Amino acid sequence: MKLKSLAAGALLAAASFSAFAATKDLGTLDSTGYDTSSEFSVKFAKNAVINDTWFFTIDVPSATSFGAQQTFAASTAAISNFGGELVGYGAFGPAVISGDQQNLSWSGALAAGTYEVHIWGTALIKNTQYTATVSALPVPEPETYGMMLGGLALVGAVAARRKAKNAA
Repeated sequence: MKLKSLAAGALLAAASFSAFAATKDLGTLDSTGYDTSSEFSVKFAKNAVINDTWFFTIDVPSATSFGAQQTFAASTAAISNFGGELVGYGAFGPAVISGDQQNLSWSGALAAGTYEVHIWGTALIKNTQYTATVSALPVPEPETYGMMLGGLALVGAVAARRKAKNAA
């Protein structure tokens, strides 16, 4: 009986090493202009199941992108079934392998708030790691577009006036 309990405990301990879920916060992005934040995942053991959660906060509506990138020195990707989703906005497209990198990405307009991203996969080699990056560029206010259109109209009027004056 004691041997069975010991074996069950050892099995549970071994299983805990192969699956790892991390929660990381990329922080609040600066609302005064373009801002980006990046961080590395933990290093995963061979055959470890990746189930990470990343958080980030945007304090003003922004054109936002989130990416996860895994670079590998081996001839093939070190994470199989590499995938992710921005919770509430859907899954990222399939991982794109280009040269010695594997990339996941999402981009779109987001309102001010805190967002959650899940990244998953299975590490195929020991010490596998990936980088998560979030970027945001504040969306201009409607008044900004109005001023830009007014400025373009003024420049067009001046150009038309000069053209008419030179034609005369």
